[in-house]
Amino acid sequence: MNLLVVDDQYRVVEGIINGVNWKGLNIDHVFSALNVFQAKDILKQNQVDIVLCDIEMPMENGLELIGWIKRQNLPAQCIVLTAHADFGYAQDAVKLGCFDYILQPASYHTIEECIRRAIQKVYDSEKKEELESLGIAFKQQEKNIVRNAFCNYTTGAYTKKQLESLHQLGKIPSLDQEVYLVMVELLRWNDSETWDQKLLSDTMENIAGEVFETYGQKVAAVPVLYPRFAMFIWGEKLLDMETMFCQLQFINSVCQQFMKCEAAVYIKNPVKLEQVREQWDHLELLREDNVAMTSGVYVVKREKQEFVYRLPEIRRWSELLKDGYAKAVEEESCHFLDNLAASGMINRKVLREFYQDFLQVAYHAAEAGDGFLRELFSTQEEFQIYMDGMRSVDQMKRLIRYIVSRFDNGDHNDKPENLVEKTVNYILDHLEEDIRRDDLADHVHLHPDYLTRIFKKETGMTLKEFVIQTKMKEAQMLLRTTRLPVSIVSAKVGYNNFSHFSYTYKKIMGVTPQEERQKAQREEYEEG
Repeated sequence: MNLLVVDDQYRVVEGIINGVNWKGLNIDHVFSALNVFQAKDILKQNQVDIVLCDIEMPMENGLELIGWIKRQNLPAQCIVLTAHADFGYAQDAVKLGCFDYILQPASYHTIEECIRRAIQKVYDSEKKEELESLGIAFKQQEKNIVRNAFCNYTTGAYTKKQLESLHQLGKIPSLDQEVYLVMVELLRWNDSETWDQKLLSDTMENIAGEVFETYGQKVAAVPVLYPRFAMFIWGEKLLDMETMFCQLQFINSVCQQFMKCEAAVYIKNPVKLEQVREQWDHLELLREDNVAMTSGVYVVKREKQEFVYRLPEIRRWSELLKDGYAKAVEEESCHFLDNLAASGMINRKVLREFYQDFLQVAYHAAEAGDGFLRELFSTQEEFQIYMDGMRSVDQMKRLIRYIVSRFDNGDHNDKPENLVEKTVNYILDHLEEDIRRDDLADHVHLHPDYLTRIFKKETGMTLKEFVIQTKMKEAQMLLRTTRLPVSIVSAKVGYNNFSHFSYTYKKIMGVTPQEERQKAQREEYEEG
């Protein structure tokens, strides 16, 4: 416990320091200051719990010092000690939240008693702050316990008995109480910045909590199988499905606008808490049918009439592939998938049938016998493209582009060396842009993975390495031959983030852009 005595009269300070029984008060250290400026320096550099301060002092007075202490949010208890019995001073001291106001002359015993009470106030404040911190921590831990209980029960790690124990503590609904179980699946980010699981679940729970609080509902959101989240909603009186659907649509729009992500939300009629495992399985089936990976709110309804899928283009697409019109097959097949998705006619069963049919298209076009598939998907990366094709529409399109790229090599203009030349020319013509692998692949009408392999084989460099090196060489030329500001040079090679540009330049060239320019100026001076 530390104390500061502030008085412009040296004898008063000495008298207090020598006259008060500091050891009996358990004061560890007593600082002293003869003016406000000295006092502020001490307060900035040391932990001071109690300030014993005169009012009338030159330059700044004691009340101004106390006001500064309050503005700095310092925890010190302030005691005014003055010989001036001015009611206005007393009023100002009270307004500033001073602990006490002692009128001189006062005995050392009186001062000691006031300090003792101030010490108790410090202890009480610290204890209160500690209890408040513990309360916040416990509240947060309580939230985590509820989340973990819901997550563990949904995935089968908790028993009904364990869930019932939490209900008896009043933290969750009873096993026979109905709840809404909602599955939220993160589909994609619309921004380069992504959020971690905990921040994402906290934010979802906060947003949903604010939305449903007005309806008397409680919410818990937990990552079950990331990027899938389970959201539990319950209350004394559950919302009807129509209201629930509308509120979930609103939450989904907030995800798009605020969190910059696309999400699919799946919901079914409420069930008793003990039945949420089975409910989660129903929602999983609904999720698997969203092979188009479309954002929105989906409700499990009664089975609708099965869509009969047919692909009448097998023979024609095979002939087009054999005749060298691979790009036409890619465009038509992707367009066919898009139409199925737009009309709501595609699900996992339809996608699987389309997947099988398209492989037949490639098989017949290749006329290569049983070894065709082994040759087409010979590497681990290629085999993964093959396996992922039936998972979603986007993955199927990726498989289509890869397959047709293997047929799109009959024209002499598409020889590896010509493809590399086209790619390099595109890079040189678009240095001011953020050049992506997909952009380069689209330019030469090839699958990104296929182009990457060709480019690496012909140049010994990956596309990313070549793009970065080309941009840095262009930047080096501009830094050495022009007087353009470094920030403009950065923009001219497609870097909007100046720090990222400087880091990349030094990594490739061994010096910073500023050092490069200084080096060029020195060389120019020496030559001149």
